[in-house]
Amino acid sequence: MTDPTPTPGAAEGARAAVRRAAGRINSLLSKPAAAVQLGADSLLVQAPAEGEVWEAGKDHLVRWLLTGPVDPVDIHLVQREGASTVTRAVLAGGLPPHETSVRVSIPADTPAGEYLLLVTSQGLLDAYSRPFSITAA
Repeated sequence: MTDPTPTPGAAEGARAAVRRAAGRINSLLSKPAAAVQLGADSLLVQAPAEGEVWEAGKDHLVRWLLTGPVDPVDIHLVQREGASTVTRAVLAGGLPPHETSVRVSIPADTPAGEYLLLVTSQGLLDAYSRPFSITAA
C-alpha cells in the first residue's frame, strides 16, 4: 500500500511546474498577429486590436495581411446579433488587396457598442477583426 502523505516539497514543485506552463502559454498568446503563419491563400486582420476603442465620426486605421492571388478588398462594419452578424456600414470597397492598410471613417451616427470589421476579398477570402468598441461621437 502506498503512503498518502505527500513528499516534502512536492506541492511546491507542482506549483512551480504550473507557473512555468502558464508562463509559456501567456508568452504564446501575447505574440503579435504577424507571428501567425499564413497559408497559401490567407487573410488576417491586424487592426483594430481586440478591445480597442474607436470614436464614431473619426478616421481609424485598418490593417490586414494577405497571401495568395486575390481580388480587391472590401471592409464592412458588422455587429453581432445572436449567432449572426449584421452589416452596419461598408467602410471601403474595391481596395487593392496588397496595400494592406487604409484609413476608414466611422459614420458619426454609429451607435456605441461592440463591433467587428469584416475584411473580404470578393467573398473568396473573409476575415473578421477581434471585437472592438465604438463610442458615440
